[in-house]
Amino acid sequence: MEKNILIHTEYMNQLIETRSLTDEHKKQLASRKDALHKQIAEHPQNEQLTVEENHWLARSYPVLAVLAPVMSTSEDKIEFPGDPMCLYNALSYAVDQSVQAREQGIATDSAYNDLCPQWGFHPSLAYRASVDDNGIRDYSAPLLNTDQTVFDPRVWNKKIKGYFSDVILEQVQPKVVLISAVSPAHRYALDIARTVRAKLPDCIIILGGRHADETVHFDDATKQLRFEPSGLLTKVDEGVVEENIVDFLVAGQGYHALDLLMKSISLAMDIQTKTVDVDSVLAVMTKYPPLFGLLPGRSLIVSLRPDAFHAFPLSGPPLDLATLPSPYKAFAIRARFPIFEIEDRVALTAHMMVTNSCPYHCFFCSEGSTIVGGFLSFREDSGIKKALTRVVEYIHYGAEAIFFDDSVFWGGNIGLIVNFCQGWSKVRKEAQESTTEEIEVFGYKVNRQRILDFTWGAQLVADFLASRSEEQALIALYAMRDARCTYIYIGIESMSEQVIQHVHKNVNRKEPWDARVRRALGLARSAGIRIGSSVLFGLEGETQETIMETIDKVEELLAEDLLSIASPNILTYHPNTEITHLHHMEDKLDYVSPNIDNRPPYVFFEEAFPAVVSKNLSEQDIWYIHEQTKLRWGTKRNSNPMPPVMLRDEA
Repeated sequence: MEKNILIHTEYMNQLIETRSLTDEHKKQLASRKDALHKQIAEHPQNEQLTVEENHWLARSYPVLAVLAPVMSTSEDKIEFPGDPMCLYNALSYAVDQSVQAREQGIATDSAYNDLCPQWGFHPSLAYRASVDDNGIRDYSAPLLNTDQTVFDPRVWNKKIKGYFSDVILEQVQPKVVLISAVSPAHRYALDIARTVRAKLPDCIIILGGRHADETVHFDDATKQLRFEPSGLLTKVDEGVVEENIVDFLVAGQGYHALDLLMKSISLAMDIQTKTVDVDSVLAVMTKYPPLFGLLPGRSLIVSLRPDAFHAFPLSGPPLDLATLPSPYKAFAIRARFPIFEIEDRVALTAHMMVTNSCPYHCFFCSEGSTIVGGFLSFREDSGIKKALTRVVEYIHYGAEAIFFDDSVFWGGNIGLIVNFCQGWSKVRKEAQESTTEEIEVFGYKVNRQRILDFTWGAQLVADFLASRSEEQALIALYAMRDARCTYIYIGIESMSEQVIQHVHKNVNRKEPWDARVRRALGLARSAGIRIGSSVLFGLEGETQETIMETIDKVEELLAEDLLSIASPNILTYHPNTEITHLHHMEDKLDYVSPNIDNRPPYVFFEEAFPAVVSKNLSEQDIWYIHEQTKLRWGTKRNSNPMPPVMLRDEA
């Protein structure tokens, strides 16, 4: 690493608690408030807006959040997209702080001292009911609600890129653009950043998401940064990627880190011109830590400057996920999953998580707690009630179904699963017994029939069910069924003993894996719950024979209706997983080249690119997997095509 690295320790636990604002800093903050009051009084009035809205327009600056898509084209895309929850979760706290600042006004105790991001008001129920499933919003209003500040293109190609630059950036004119990307989307995130830089050279660009989480870490023991070879900072240091492509990188449990960064940008911004530069932001971050206080969670902010990487590790008390605002508080529900139907139509489906990582440690997966950097959840003392409240909140917003995206529902804790399900069954019973059309639950007025029609699903692993006694497993499954869980998604991964012996999912090996899978699926089906599964090809030990064995055995499970649907996937290397190191691929991964030959058969599988797929699979093997699963699994192979992305000018 040739680039200088400067570690700023202002936000470490032991330091921030002993510091306070100087009189000079307090005077500067008061002066900025006075200047803002004058600016509001002199600001031109938009006749379409109320007096208060005009005041907010004067106080705020436009922002745009972008989810980088995994695919460059929609052709042959098989994965039906859901809502961009990685982005919604990351923004939840920062957005809520800005909304509070508008509600509080420029008060002493306001969440913001003066200027704010233009996250001013949540979408109304009428707006929520009117949205379609398109991730590209209407950005033309003089003031956007929080949902309208998101660009979720689903694909990235020349047409979308042109629309993003010529229409969206032109309309919004953001002062800050936030980009979220998983590793397979990272090359497109960089192209999005280049597009922003070309159109708006002075815009602050912030990059976060799972790729950042996996590729840069702060080591508490050595007080140094650790980089993965395929990460952005490494590629910038090597000169492969231009050093000014983004201004800030956010990694780890970044909810409060992003809020800190947005508040620092706001304090560094000139009140009259609303212009800001990165060096001014860094100056604020080093001068005003006592203003922001001790921030929960462990995260990292890195600024990419010509002289050095400036790193701000944040180390605060453990974070309780239940204390964060719900992601859908600020964003509309758009997803519809075919696995959930109400009255012969696909249900509007929300996503929800009560944990942040997986307690299993499968060597191919980037969701394990050892990779993510710790296990967080809704705390046991009040977590169940808060989770139930959130379900009601989402029904209030229009959700007809919820899919729990936790890698393992409630972290695989049977007690929490049962208690949650019993709690929801009580809500259903209250709705059944009500004599009124609407009932009030946890502070929300909800139509009773919508509660009764509501359905949900979750993820488990086969080992979770098969490693327990039949009685214990059925207690959990029946509790889920009684709470109207109708679908469980289980990662089978492989049906070959030769392959699965390397995977941590098969913890209890007293019986063959295929027998354990059958038992787990049989238990769920006996409880009346449908099962879907992911099947992953290319793991350690994979051969042509094991590929055929897995396809054959999954076909049997589908034919016997033990499985309702199966999703074939190809192993792709993530930067910091065990299998990436085992296969010596960490130095070979390419997540930055803008022009990748993404062609059939790779495009038939989620996240599959020629540069990052398992070295155990030839292109001929991938063609075989695609053709055989399509032929043998038939309509039960997950192949829900993504609808064409509609630009607003075409709608």
